[in-house]
Amino acid sequence: MALLPDQPASTDPGMFPIPASGGRNQLRRKFRALARAIEDTWLATADSDVVMHPGHFHIDTEAVSIDVADAVTVMRTIDTLFTELLDPADKPRYEAMRASDSDGRVVHGLRLIRNAEIHRHAMIDMDTDRLVSGVGKGGWRVFPRWKPYSDLPVEIRNNTDGKRTSVDRRYEDSVGGRLVIETLLDVMRFFDRCDPSLTHRNEDGDIDGFPLPPFIIEHTYECRHPYDPREVKMNEILLDRWTIMAPTGLNRQIHRAVLYGDLTLYVGLTNFGHHLESFVESADQIAWDIAGGYSYTAITDTGRLMPVTEWDRTLMLGETPLAEATLAEVRAGRSTDSDDRIREWWDRQITDAFWYRRHRRAS
Repeated sequence: MALLPDQPASTDPGMFPIPASGGRNQLRRKFRALARAIEDTWLATADSDVVMHPGHFHIDTEAVSIDVADAVTVMRTIDTLFTELLDPADKPRYEAMRASDSDGRVVHGLRLIRNAEIHRHAMIDMDTDRLVSGVGKGGWRVFPRWKPYSDLPVEIRNNTDGKRTSVDRRYEDSVGGRLVIETLLDVMRFFDRCDPSLTHRNEDGDIDGFPLPPFIIEHTYECRHPYDPREVKMNEILLDRWTIMAPTGLNRQIHRAVLYGDLTLYVGLTNFGHHLESFVESADQIAWDIAGGYSYTAITDTGRLMPVTEWDRTLMLGETPLAEATLAEVRAGRSTDSDDRIREWWDRQITDAFWYRRHRRAS
């Protein structure tokens, strides 16, 4: 089995090879402990208590928090051992890379969580804005995220002198708001890149324990390997793939426009023959859809139903640019939503490629 892109083999020297010593053997054992703690955290996401109430869910992520505490404690031990075991000349270079490298900044930022667990005895709660059913012993799979820095308890955010440290800043810009499991995979990737010979390998030469065991979830992407694309990158890849597909339905009718920064969004209804569904799409994507043969229409303020065409990536209604045309007021579906609600809908759609995928035909 081939290694993933950018993944070093065990024979690669790495950026910070650790000299042979008793400490090196200890470090190798800690690498293995980190991999196991990450797997335990992963499995705990399908072992969280979920209680349904009218209109909302109560999600208890205590099982995840327990295993995360073990992971960040091992992480800090590995980080400390690197600084102790490296040649003195390499220590400043290691610390500089940890401060500038995207994975290294996660390592540094997660020290805030570890310090809260060890020194401040403060509990770190996680946000979970998403869950799916049919997984795990309790029937639910949760997707915990680290709280944004501003939402952490005051005793965790502030030192006794009220000053923020580099650890606080790295949590804020590299950890807060992200999926917990992805940050732990960042940590594993950072240390593996530092010295891949320390990583315990399976018979294929891959990191032992990875990829993490799959859950049966077909409608979403989950990062299961330290060298897999992360959520944001994978979302971009999938959107690039799925925006070239035609929309679902027979055709679409545009009802109104909503400005969002430099974008013009159009809201309307997709006609499925037997029912209608609301859609929101950017002007640029609609131009691509029309160029590919998909039909969009709009109703003018005089009540005339006209096809929307595109000319040089500009949407046209007859001889008038659609952006300048006056459309009939149609109160149907989500066309009645406020502009802010439409913008929120667009944000959700463009940041969740699997949700967007439901509105595109299979290739």
